[in-house]
Amino acid sequence: MGSAAGGRFGPLLRWLGLTMVVVLVLQMAAVLTGIDWEDSTTRPQVTGPLVAIAPMGFMGLLIALIGSRLDQPHKRLTPLRWLVCLLSAVLAIGMIAAVPLSLSVNSSDGPAAQRLQQLSQTLSEARKVREDENQIKAIGEQLAQAGQLPADATAEDKLRAGENFVDTQIAQFEDQRKTLETQQSKSESQRLIGGTGTAVVLAIAFALLALSAVL
Repeated sequence: MGSAAGGRFGPLLRWLGLTMVVVLVLQMAAVLTGIDWEDSTTRPQVTGPLVAIAPMGFMGLLIALIGSRLDQPHKRLTPLRWLVCLLSAVLAIGMIAAVPLSLSVNSSDGPAAQRLQQLSQTLSEARKVREDENQIKAIGEQLAQAGQLPADATAEDKLRAGENFVDTQIAQFEDQRKTLETQQSKSESQRLIGGTGTAVVLAIAFALLALSAVL
């Protein structure tokens, strides 16, 4: 009875597993062809997308191997099992290669880092303005002309208003910079855990699957 059930479900599982592997290959091809490899200004972001779709390949190969063992339980080595072993080994090597790629990604690249750099530059310029009394006086005069100071405001009042205005701007820029730095730190941690850590686990899983296919 068990052998008959294996004979029925074995081919189905094999084709289901191979279909998942084909879908994986197509998705990997889409990821790799969608990258501008000639652009030397940015590092290609391939680790995240490949690690995200690799589990489907693992499940496909595992299902195909289970189907092969159910369909042909007395044969230790078959062409399908060799194929599972080969593909698993290739994917294991790919995951191992993804680890240094993930670690070598420079967190100073990308839109968030560019915004942080621009904000730091703006903050530096604001601090220079704060140290320039002439510019502070000019800002105070602008505030008075805009009606934000009493009509009888003295030169000292205008100077103090200009200082307060710039100090407020500097405090806002500082808060924005701290927020961006926190977001960038969280993104870096997520990349290490979700990208590098997952790639290591998948490399081990594919290696074990390759061994299981031929043992």
